[in-house]
Formats: sequence, structure tokens, C-alpha cells
Amino acid sequence: MQRCIIPVMIVILIMSVPSAYGHGLGFDESIPVVISGKQVSVETTLSPFYIEGVQGGQPVFTVRAHEPATNSTITGTDFRVTVRLQNEVLLDQRFSSSDGLVVANLIPDEIQTAQVNGRPASGEPVQVSQDNPAEVRSRILADGGLYHVAVTLEKTSTGLQLEQDRTFDLYVSISKTQEFEVETQQRPQTISIKTYYADVDNLEYDQNSGRLAFSMLFDWSSQYVSQVQLVHMEVEFPKAIENLQSNGYSGTINGRDLAPGDVLIDDYSYPNTRVVHYVLNSNRLSSIAETAKGNSMDFVLLPTTIPKFPLDLLSTTEKYDWQVAWGPEVIETGVLTTFAMNIQDPATTDLVRNASFDFVLTKEGREVHRQHLSSNQGIFSHEYTFAEPGTYRLAAEKINGGSESAQLDIVVLRGTGPVEPPQQPSGCLIATAAFGSELTPQMQFLRTFRDHYIMQSASGSAFMGTFNTIYYSFSPQVADYERDQPWLQATVKAAIYPLFGILIASEKAFAALGGGEAGTVLAGAVASSLIGAVYVSPAAAAAMIAGKKRVSARVLFVVLFVATGSLAATALALQAASAAALQLAASAFVISAAGAAALAVARLAKAAWTR
Repeated sequence: MQRCIIPVMIVILIMSVPSAYGHGLGFDESIPVVISGKQVSVETTLSPFYIEGVQGGQPVFTVRAHEPATNSTITGTDFRVTVRLQNEVLLDQRFSSSDGLVVANLIPDEIQTAQVNGRPASGEPVQVSQDNPAEVRSRILADGGLYHVAVTLEKTSTGLQLEQDRTFDLYVSISKTQEFEVETQQRPQTISIKTYYADVDNLEYDQNSGRLAFSMLFDWSSQYVSQVQLVHMEVEFPKAIENLQSNGYSGTINGRDLAPGDVLIDDYSYPNTRVVHYVLNSNRLSSIAETAKGNSMDFVLLPTTIPKFPLDLLSTTEKYDWQVAWGPEVIETGVLTTFAMNIQDPATTDLVRNASFDFVLTKEGREVHRQHLSSNQGIFSHEYTFAEPGTYRLAAEKINGGSESAQLDIVVLRGTGPVEPPQQPSGCLIATAAFGSELTPQMQFLRTFRDHYIMQSASGSAFMGTFNTIYYSFSPQVADYERDQPWLQATVKAAIYPLFGILIASEKAFAALGGGEAGTVLAGAVASSLIGAVYVSPAAAAAMIAGKKRVSARVLFVVLFVATGSLAATALALQAASAAALQLAASAFVISAAGAAALAVARLAKAAWTR
């Protein structure tokens, strides 16, 4: 199997997007500035970009100034180049280049004073070009980390008209793998951390919980963080460490929870090793920097019973992103498990149309299930009931009929009961058809609100029982029609977006009372009232205006009375633990609260219209 090439993709992405400036893996380019009436940018590279590859060939260091629009190198340039690692100066040398290129063949060495062409680095300029590279013996590439390369364009340059020297600060990441031996419940094992910024100075492993924690130096100042385009760390550990074998992980940085896409699982690169990637973009880092203190980046990785969906799994050569989620979230034997999957383009995150793959499950090298799946929209669903507990390999093979595949090891627990009958769909079919998949952020938000707020109380579960009975009686037919009607998908999307704001307000109401049944009832009142005001009132107002009638205060009072009465009935049903009464009372409360809000807003609209 080939090694996962996520670092290579990061370099390609950084180098291929002209508007993306900021330090990266083995490469950095400055923001363009205007000099002599033209745009000028400075770039630098260090190759190879990982310490383990230094012994495999000739390490090279390059610097050049160029015009970004044409990518043409500016000839006749004089440079002063200073290279630092963790604030220690590794090289300080002037270069003069007729073709505008500083090329240096590196000899990594632990010497304290760098040597250029066999002599100590000095203030005298060294003639250099692409065909006449310099030889630099120094501590450059003797260690990994974040290299600070300060490049000064000197006013003596003939290819630029400079009134004074101009300095550009560049930052280049070089990866380094550090190994740590830890005690596990089985035997001592080695856990590796691949870092691209600074040494990991400690690693802690809890045998009981499987918690991993480590830190590295990092500057959280806003000025520095604004330059950081990406932070990428890799945690590698043997799959034999049972406490670390999980269907998902929760990751934190300096105590801040990370999103699912920030922590990626790679089970493809090595047959017996799992790699977990921390991939933090500039927006995530800026958000963490708002509360982060000190000069270290503190990582925590904790196996979780319930994974954060969706899981993003890159295919063999990273041509496809296979997104996976399943329900129930805890996989047990004897319980029907539904897998929801997408095939996406990792560069654009667009769904791959007319996609197909083989859904394959293996256990201990033995294939236990295979099913060919195809989809016009790149959205898949497949059901399977596991008969034996243990670790299974879940794979998408022969993606789009080719050699691309992606895989993940999942843990199946021993269940306690017989096989359950097929469950109703876990999401809103009409909304799913609009957004394209259950795995989109919008659908994840709706599902999280349902599972973590509504379904965590008896009253909420009772209402959802009634809602599901009615909703699923017609939604499959509507969703099927909607998928073939782009105009209807756009309309449903536009109609759903206000609902997100309503649910956020309901979350705050839920938290204000500390959760529980009281919090659920208040959240239900807020959500029902706002849904009535936003979604139902326009139709009610239009009917009043068209019919030139007005709903009397008495009608509104009656609806409010029903809402109050059903609220009281809900409380009594909770006390009596009557499921049937609770279902009826909760449903009546939600409907009457929405109706009262809709009628109140419609009365106001009618009054404003007739003035």
C-alpha cells in the first residue's frame, strides 16, 4: 500500500492557489507589494519537506523574487537571506544573482556557524544562479520545525529600482516524526507524532480511557496566527492498542472542541497502524486564538463511543472523499445498522454524480459482506446487521469502476437483544433532498437538535412520535419528486434557513432552564411560536386580507386557552407517566402555540394593511 499523501496535497493546494499566501509545507510565498510600479512577490522552498527524506537525496534551498501575474523571475537581484529556527540564526548571508535565483545545495550539519562555499558566512555577497548553486553547510534541515526565512531585496539590485531595502518574512514547515513508548494494557507500544512546526515536548497516554495528550510551542498572537494558513499534525499508533481503537474521536486544542472535519482518520496508509490527522485551517486557528493563552498548542485526542459525523475518508490517491455516517451511532450485534455515504470531490466538496463503489465488510481478513452500490447523485444508503462483535474493516472498493478505494476500521459491540425491525428514516427526507445528503452541515445541525434536545425528554419524544407518524406518511413521495425539480430544491432550502435561527433561539431557551423537561417545554414553546410566526402567519394574513376578514380577539383567546390547557395537560401527563396522554397533550400544545403566534402576527399584518 502506498503511503497517504495528504502532506503532498497540502503543498499542491498552497502552491496552486495564487491568492493563498502564508507559510506552508516546504514552501512559502509573500503577499505581493508594488515596487517600481509592478507587483513583486518573494518565495522560498526547502526540499525535501520532511526530515526523514534528507538522507535520500540532495537537499536544496531556493529563493527568488518574481511577478505573480506572469510568474516571471526578476533578474539582477541582490538578496540578504537570514534563516532562523526557534529564534536561533542558522544562516545570515548576502547573495547576488544575475538570473534572480538563489539556489543552494544544503549539507545539514550541527555546526554553530554556517559555511558558504567552504567559508564562514559573511557580509560579502556570494555570486549565485540556477547554473551556479552555492554550497551551504549549516543546521538547516538538520531538524524539523517552522523555519523563519527573512529575505531582504537590497537597493543595489539592478533588476529593481529600490529606494531602500525591502524585507519579506517567510515561514516554511519541515515535518519530523517523533516516537514515544507508552505502557498499554497489552504491552509497551510506540506512538508516533509527525509534527510540521515544532518538537512535541511531551506525550501522555491514559491506559484506562485511551486519552492522548501532547503539546508543542506555538505563538497565539493575532499577528502570527493571521499568517498561518494550516496546521497539520499526525498521530500514528498501532491498531493493537485496544483502547485507541474507536469509531470516532473527540479532539481539542487548548481546551476548545474541534469540528469533525478537523480530526480525520486514515486506516489505509498502513495495514497495522491507524493515523489520525489534525488539520486546522486559518479560520479554526483564529477562533481558538480568541481564548488561547500562553505559547503552546495543547492537543488532546480521546476515543469516543459516539463518533462525530460525517467521517471523511480519502481514497487511495485522494481522488475521492468518501463521507460516512451510520445509525444507531453505537454499532451492536443484532441491531440493524444504516450507513449513509457520499462520494465527493475533495478539492471542491461537490458530490460526484453517477458514482458507484463496492460496499465491503471484512473481519480478520475474511470478507463477510459485499454489495455493489450506485447513485446518480453520489448519495448512498445501505443497511446491514452484524452477527459477531469485534473490529471490522469497512471499505469502499472499485470507486467508479477504478482502482480507488477508501477504508475505515469500525468496532462492533455485543448487543443484548434480537434483530430490530427496519427503523424509520433518521432524518427529514424533504430537507435531505433539498441539501443533497444527510451528511451536509445543515442536516447535521437539524439531527443534532432533534437527538440532543427534543429526544432527550419524554415530552419531546412523545411529540416526535406523533410527528413521525404524520410526516413519513407523505414525505417519501414529496422527496422523490423534489430530487428531480431543482426549483423546488432551491425553494425548500430558502424556506428552511429561517428554521436554523429559530432552533438556535430554542437551544438558548433550553439551556436557560438547565435542560430537562422544563427546558424542553420552554424550547418547544419558543420554537412553536416562532415557527407559527414565520411560516404560518403569511398564509393566515394573506387569507384575511383577501377575504377582508379579521380574526377576532375571542378566537385568538380561545387558541391561547387551548395552548395553556394543553401545556397543563402535558405537565400532568408527565407526572402520571402516561405515554398516550403525553403524546396527545404535547402535540396539542405545539400546534396551538404555533397557531396562536400565527394568528397574532396575521392580525397585526391585517391592521397594518388596512391603515
